[in-house]
Amino acid sequence: FAVAPVRTCCRTSAMAMFARIAGFSSGFAGLAAAETWLTKKLAGSVPMLAEKANVEVPRLYGLVVAGAVGTGWLMFFLGMNVGMSRNKFIEKAKKEGDDNAEERYSYPKVYAEGFGETAKEFNCVQRAHQQAMETYPQMLAFSLLGGLRHPILASLGQLVWIIARWKWAQGYSTGKPDQRYATKWGFHIWTSLILEMTLAVSAGLGIMKVV
Repeated sequence: FAVAPVRTCCRTSAMAMFARIAGFSSGFAGLAAAETWLTKKLAGSVPMLAEKANVEVPRLYGLVVAGAVGTGWLMFFLGMNVGMSRNKFIEKAKKEGDDNAEERYSYPKVYAEGFGETAKEFNCVQRAHQQAMETYPQMLAFSLLGGLRHPILASLGQLVWIIARWKWAQGYSTGKPDQRYATKWGFHIWTSLILEMTLAVSAGLGIMKVV
């Protein structure tokens, strides 16, 4: 008899969620319409609002595309490293007498629970991949955008990022977090990201013919 109220509650929550989504969508549609109206109205006094940009893709942009594929492969290998490490740590934990080794290191667990050295070492391997995922979308987007104007610098930045990320992950995967910056390459996961961000801003300003 308790099933019907639960279903009614779920349906009510779902309807409320869809109502909020519809509200947001209509609001954003209104903003889009307002932008279009203002752009047309102010086009005479602000020529930039009416001008269309012709974005030409330089031939060397192919290097940027290839670099983007390279970053994708790096993320693939970092993810595979975590997957292959699970069996390794399950066997290691079993030898150490961990009766919950299977549950601790198997899917769907992202991180291993516990404060032992083995759990810490596995979590470092996982974190090496997870942290890369946190900034990868920005790196990819910035490099593809910045490469429209600066294909050589953008592709070099991608290469530096790939090497730095690999070195950074290797250091982290030792089980000692401070080793992620053990080599000079480690710090360049950030310098390369800042470079790509700067190039993307430059590309945007170029499209607007500001600089």
